[in-house]
Amino acid sequence: MSILISFIFLSIGLVGLIWGADKFISNSSILARKIGISDLIIGLTLIALGTSAPEIFVSISSVLNDTPEIALGNSIGSNISNIGLIFGLSCFALASKAIPLDLRNIFLFILCTLIAGYCLFDLRLSIGDGILCICLIILFVLNLLRSKEADIEVSNQDSGLMKVIFFTTLSLLVLIIGSELTVTGAESIAIYFGLSEVIIGLSIIAVGTSLPELAATVAAIRQDKSLIVIGNVLGSNFLNIVVVFPIIAFGSNEVFDGVIFTRDFLIMSVFSALFILALVVGRQKDGLSRILFYGFGLIFILGYLIYLLNLFI
Repeated sequence: MSILISFIFLSIGLVGLIWGADKFISNSSILARKIGISDLIIGLTLIALGTSAPEIFVSISSVLNDTPEIALGNSIGSNISNIGLIFGLSCFALASKAIPLDLRNIFLFILCTLIAGYCLFDLRLSIGDGILCICLIILFVLNLLRSKEADIEVSNQDSGLMKVIFFTTLSLLVLIIGSELTVTGAESIAIYFGLSEVIIGLSIIAVGTSLPELAATVAAIRQDKSLIVIGNVLGSNFLNIVVVFPIIAFGSNEVFDGVIFTRDFLIMSVFSALFILALVVGRQKDGLSRILFYGFGLIFILGYLIYLLNLFI
């Protein structure tokens, strides 16, 4: 692929991401109101699953092409990107808003991170590790079913429901296609300039497959949907582990480089801990919490830039 075509793919992909994310957020919110589901639940489920689709597709492709290290690097790298870049930027817009904290969702997020560390400790993902992650998915679904916010009010439905579902699906498809074109273009450009596959997996592809989350987050902030922002980051990072890890576990016996645990997973864990701390601080709506939230934003962004710099060095 020529460098010109790569830039064309990248440009078209970015346009698709921006348009698709804006329409996906607005239509998802309308859908949530019609069927009586809160913005937080929509962010944790529909939007999180939709924006995590690129990571899932990349992982399946990587395993089928016998490069599971790209799938693992993409999973962990995307989680780091989601918190360091996406939530870091969101902090400046969310600083003035009180953020509700659901302890059950936070518990599942912490449990997911701990189980990811357990699975990666021996530098391989076994069938048992995959089954453990699937159990987490079941626990996640049960938690949603128990949530009062997830109660469906059928009376809210009307004749426009099918139209909203159609445009939600259409915008999601545009979002996924846009992310694929963006990743393809960026990857080709990176290869053209001589970057290694490991760097591509942890940086270019990780950032690229996180672009739907970034686009959805920007669209949600513009529409004053702060709960969608939080739910999207929580849900996407959760799904990036519990869906991608079983794909690798059932499709590969690869023994991974130790640096994926000692560097990348530990960075992801630190970012996750700071993310939870930021949510605790965000429960308050006063001057001090606003200043602290700005501080978290700076820490996340600078930390992520240092992480990327370290990868390239």
